[in-house]
Amino acid sequence: MKLQHFIAMILVFLLGAVSLIMGTLVLLGIHEAGHVVLKGLLVYNIVLGALSLLVAYLIWNRSRSTSSSVFLLLLSHISVLIFLVLFTNHVAKESIRAMEIRAIIWALVFLLIQWGSFKKSNLRTRGWRGMAVLLGATTIILHSCKNNPNRQSSDSQSNPDQVQVEEASPNVPIAHDAWINEIQLDHGSKWLANAETTLGVSKMLTALNGFNGGSVSAYQALGDDLNDLKNTIVKECTMTGPSHDNLHVWLHPLIEKIEALQNTDSEASGVQRVHDIEQHLNGYYEFFE
Repeated sequence: MKLQHFIAMILVFLLGAVSLIMGTLVLLGIHEAGHVVLKGLLVYNIVLGALSLLVAYLIWNRSRSTSSSVFLLLLSHISVLIFLVLFTNHVAKESIRAMEIRAIIWALVFLLIQWGSFKKSNLRTRGWRGMAVLLGATTIILHSCKNNPNRQSSDSQSNPDQVQVEEASPNVPIAHDAWINEIQLDHGSKWLANAETTLGVSKMLTALNGFNGGSVSAYQALGDDLNDLKNTIVKECTMTGPSHDNLHVWLHPLIEKIEALQNTDSEASGVQRVHDIEQHLNGYYEFFE
């Protein structure tokens, strides 16, 4: 077996094994992902993980269908990445990054498998460079589209007959973050949340009210405590449909703010981040009950 094929086989095997094992553990509730996970994406990762192990076997046996199989899985990952960024709202940034990494690895595997087809060194260099530029440009373009605040929800566009919702009042007395422009009300009323979620938010506010600061490590420890409470909310959430979707709109920026508090490097930034989190938590009661 050629060295480049051996490297490709190891990459595919490791990627498939990790996707299959971790995806199954998260799906069964044995392992917490630490962020909101789309169940459909989770199932996709598990299935593609199993197929990756099959491709690793094809590489090992030097099957003639190896190249086409690798290309199809590469195309599948790129297609899902485009779908997640352009057509799915409220997907966690960790899921986007993971899919980007998978696409890059499969692009690398494809180049390794096709290495022998590059007859000249200049063509080989152009192949690597072209793939790197393509993936880099695609990532930048997709992220710019994902972060466009003017993009409307694809769900509301493609399913106009679903539950009608109303925009939140612009006079809501909470911090004006980007999520305020995305979240919606249920016919002007608050969404009904499950008791575990509301209890988790209450516990977070209690932790903030009892916090006295004092050092950078104290703020970081508070961030760790809030992160544990957030993970419990994610794990015990039973909401579905539009209420669940709007909870995600509120929850994702909270996850980022908690992560920022965990990584704070000064008391001044800690104070500001605690204030931002408190404002964000209070905003929960403007949209959920």
